[in-house]
Amino acid sequence: MPVCLDVKIDFLFGYQPHVRADPIKRIVMNLKSVKIFTLLIAIFCLFSCKQTDTQVTKHQLFVFGTVVEINIWSDNFKNKQRAINEISSTFNTMHHQWHAWKPGRLTDINQALRLGKTVVLTQEEQLFIERTIELAKQSNHLFNPAMGELIHLWGFHADEYPLLTPPPTSQQIQALTNENITVENLKLKGLNLSSNHKNIWLDFGGIAKGYAIDKAVEILNRNHIDNAIINAGGDLRSIGNKGRIDNNKKPWRIAIQSPNDWSMLAEIVINNDESVFTSGNYQRYKEFDGRRYSHIINPTSGMPVDTIVSATVIAENGVIADAAATALVVAGAQWPKIAKLMKIEQVLVINEQLQCHGTAAMINRLENQHIDCIAID
Repeated sequence: MPVCLDVKIDFLFGYQPHVRADPIKRIVMNLKSVKIFTLLIAIFCLFSCKQTDTQVTKHQLFVFGTVVEINIWSDNFKNKQRAINEISSTFNTMHHQWHAWKPGRLTDINQALRLGKTVVLTQEEQLFIERTIELAKQSNHLFNPAMGELIHLWGFHADEYPLLTPPPTSQQIQALTNENITVENLKLKGLNLSSNHKNIWLDFGGIAKGYAIDKAVEILNRNHIDNAIINAGGDLRSIGNKGRIDNNKKPWRIAIQSPNDWSMLAEIVINNDESVFTSGNYQRYKEFDGRRYSHIINPTSGMPVDTIVSATVIAENGVIADAAATALVVAGAQWPKIAKLMKIEQVLVINEQLQCHGTAAMINRLENQHIDCIAID
């Protein structure tokens, strides 16, 4: 029986910036149609389908409020099943323990920090929070996991969208932005975490999906699975390739498409282990009196962003790609500066005029291009 993978993956922009909620992250995505300009990733066959020795198996998990799809090329059924079971267990634990606004480990940490208490972390928690603090500082705090109170003020901790409630008043917004709560208000010494600010509230919505995908890749590697791709609501990481066809390795190939007519804008060949993440400003939103407010909030102004429709980042792992995509959407026209600070070399940005810009390293990878993109470095 011929084997050919043909899967379309949405870049569901609601997930990124400071509001993607769940397992450390607000990953509670509302899978509704995208109305402006959505980058879609389609993973498809490079050649006509042929019989292969190694068969692809597809697995779907519903966590983080979205479908996580895992495609694996391996002949070892036991290894595949063991890996899937472990990934499912890990994701569900993260979903219940690391939601920023529901009972669980992260809520316990936040409540303790606000009372001025010191929290003793596990080694894994310490490493994750340390990395998160580092990325936040590199982004000039445009990726700001400490701005949970601002997210809550706007109501973007909700699971269902769009929100139809009024936006907060300018006085309420200014009161919080004047406090300038960032990861600088955290003190991490060994396994001990504390804070000097009574209104701090950690929300890892801008990085958790990347962290979860990276954990899944670790599990696949431990189970000796070399060829797979993990897609969580449109953000993905690949390892290896699509398997072997007639003993030839076939690389992953993704297509960037326009939702207006589903035409392909360009293609990119993925090089073995890479993460491709997109953040956008309109999939999750608040709408009131005819005005739409993106769920992605600029921590400096306290207002939703509106100058960049989407930012797509290719990086070495999901954590970096996730945090960077968040920060670049918030950065607006200053995205090249923030990309350099975060050492991100591959970026594609669509602005509010639906113009395409990017780094030369990204644009040079585009093939079969049907949109003009300007290189900015």
